[in-house]
Amino acid sequence: MSLTSKSSILGLVALALTPFPSSAASRHDEGIRFYIGYDGLSTLTSGTYAGLSNPNSNRLTLLLDHGNHFHGIGTYSYTGPTSSPDILSTNTNNRIPEISSKEEPLPLAQGNGIYADTLRTNVSSSEYSYLGIASIQSLANHPSGSMEDVLFQSSNNRWSDQLNDVEIGLRLVESTPELHIGTETTKDVYAGSDIFTLGAGNDFEFKPVYWTDTAAPAGIYSATFELLNTETGSSILDSGTFHFDFNVSPIPEPHTYAMFLAGLLLAGSIVRRRLHWLHY
Repeated sequence: MSLTSKSSILGLVALALTPFPSSAASRHDEGIRFYIGYDGLSTLTSGTYAGLSNPNSNRLTLLLDHGNHFHGIGTYSYTGPTSSPDILSTNTNNRIPEISSKEEPLPLAQGNGIYADTLRTNVSSSEYSYLGIASIQSLANHPSGSMEDVLFQSSNNRWSDQLNDVEIGLRLVESTPELHIGTETTKDVYAGSDIFTLGAGNDFEFKPVYWTDTAAPAGIYSATFELLNTETGSSILDSGTFHFDFNVSPIPEPHTYAMFLAGLLLAGSIVRRRLHWLHY
């Protein structure tokens, strides 16, 4: 067997043994990385407050698909001494991108179509750029052992209960004034109301587009949300608050481009002169 053949076989073996990255899981090819379920854990089993009742129990929760488990974003949490803790309506992991990732806010870039005059979100290399949200139940009934099934049953099925008699609203608590939220067909889903209805708890999808005008000042733009159960008489409670952060980069002024081109021309001229000198 030739060295090339051996190398090819070893390469295939290495590829086969390489674990799937978290970005390979579930519904990312559909632009969805976030799910909504409710917290079925009644008592905390780990951490500083293990043994205490779960302050997020029975609450709607935004869940980030992290490969084979979820990250709860903005869950109700405790603070203070374990003997008499206070309850917070969010947690320290309440921003997208997650603070622990040390990623920059998601960039807004030139749009097209109905967003031609805007800077908008797009899928990028960041795992957080898949901004679509779906019901946790969209992961149910997949083949045993599939990525969807593993994710759905993670944390001992903490999030997998059905959302019966639940109507989910996404309330815009606050946002940077120049930041807007739409879809691929509607530019402002919050026109006239601070609550956008996602739909029945077990069956909905929402693929938001966050955008600003192209003339928006450079800086960080943020939107703060909470999930509401708008169905009266239901025992499922509203979520904690969470934030999505975006970045508008400064657009170079025309004179900046002119200086850049002049620099390139000067550099090219110097290189040509040096090459000409070397020939003599």
